[in-house]
Amino acid sequence: MLDLDELVRVVFSGLSPLVVKDVVDEGERIRVRARTPDGSATCSGCGAETARVHGYHDRTVADVPIDARRVLVVVQVRRLVCPTGGCRQTFREQLPGVLERYQRRTTRLTSKIGAVVPRTGRTS
Repeated sequence: MLDLDELVRVVFSGLSPLVVKDVVDEGERIRVRARTPDGSATCSGCGAETARVHGYHDRTVADVPIDARRVLVVVQVRRLVCPTGGCRQTFREQLPGVLERYQRRTTRLTSKIGAVVPRTGRTS
């Protein structure tokens, strides 16, 4: 039998780069609370590595449905301070393959939608 942590890793395998803190069944939808992992991140402006945290903010994105119910993932993302003088002072960390910049869906949900949409296109 799987323990809870193992079950979360199996069901939400596409979120494996994140640290899942909580999963709540809200009836019509499932809410997953997660955070980015500790450690350093690369500045998007100059490429310098830093782990100095300036603050946090939440991003809410949709993920692949489970049992015909919407899945919302609330990810706590760090805002980091770039150590390089002259570079932008702060930046939000990115998680390629999970969350892309400005996306409102996880990468795996976007790919599933992309696989279905061309097949359902209308013919004139």
